[in-house]
Amino acid sequence: MRRVTGPPATSPVRSPPLVARSGQGARHDMSGLDIEFDIPPEATGGAFAILEFTIHPRRLVPPHTHLAEDELSYVIDGEVGFRVGDEVTIASPGTYVQKPRGIPHTFWNPTDRPARVMELLLPGTAAEGFRGVTVPGRIPNIHSDEWVPELVARYGLRLIND
Repeated sequence: MRRVTGPPATSPVRSPPLVARSGQGARHDMSGLDIEFDIPPEATGGAFAILEFTIHPRRLVPPHTHLAEDELSYVIDGEVGFRVGDEVTIASPGTYVQKPRGIPHTFWNPTDRPARVMELLLPGTAAEGFRGVTVPGRIPNIHSDEWVPELVARYGLRLIND
């Protein structure tokens, strides 16, 4: 009989901890929304991803609905408006905003200075959409212009990529 070394079969698989520093991740510019991939999905096997957004002044991310991902935003700097379903809030630093899958949402910078948001995506495959990458088998987001005219008029915004 041979002795097997290592953890028993019922032990969870453990991976080394991830350490990331703001300002050191890969960057992507969407003309009004700068994105840094602090912890990209490939680092977690797609389980989650952490991105950092810099939202330019008076910019609006088009309203959309994730069908297969949940998002959690944390405002780092500045003020950021969020609409999730029928709820609208202007969030300041230290505020968390959950954007559950299946609920239409958008966010914007209503001020004249840049704002920064940390974004947790579960699962992390949602992050690939910010690189313009289509992931085979991934359910696409549904985009809508429904709230755009109201938000543009109310906050003096422009859509990203405009």
